[in-house]
Amino acid sequence: MYSLALIGDIVDSRGVEERGALQRSLNALFDDLNRRFADSLLSPLTLTLGDEFQALFARADDLWTVITCLQAAVHPVQVRFGLGLGDIVTDINPQAALGMDGPAFHLARDAVEALKDEGGLLRVAGLEDGDLINPTLLLLSDAQTRWRGTRFRVFRDYLGDRPVEEIAKDLDISKVAVYKNINDGMLATIAHVLRAITARMNGALQQAHGH
Repeated sequence: MYSLALIGDIVDSRGVEERGALQRSLNALFDDLNRRFADSLLSPLTLTLGDEFQALFARADDLWTVITCLQAAVHPVQVRFGLGLGDIVTDINPQAALGMDGPAFHLARDAVEALKDEGGLLRVAGLEDGDLINPTLLLLSDAQTRWRGTRFRVFRDYLGDRPVEEIAKDLDISKVAVYKNINDGMLATIAHVLRAITARMNGALQQAHGH
């Protein structure tokens, strides 16, 4: 089955204090995200070997919201996200993202390894537009290395189309601060770029399924 695989790899995980606490918080977050985005997930976010996790998506609609939720939750810890579009040749495991294999996961793994070399946080493998998309994601990664936790949280809520008033109230900051993060971080432009990448991913998935 042609799918979108995600592999997350915690950057410099051995240097993270309280690794056990981080893993416990990740598992709790996975439970929440897996419930919220069940319609998009073929196989849920699952902690695998060491400090890695993976998931399998049917569509890319909720992909960037999921990624940004994870980034906001673990900041200042950083995570590399390797994404691969390709076939899954084994049965889909709807209970946990374990025991599956195929080009989708191989490509996601290749993306993670490439990120280790180039220093980015986001990379896609298996798309025809990769020579344009991945340098764009590298620019975004570079910007995100300088984001504070508040900007990740604002962007998380912005991607969810939440009103500025709600974002300000939930984050206990002023509306001016929300607008400043949106404007200074060019969050509207970034969201536009990510929506365009989502459309290309969904197009590839639909084409592979013959729709």
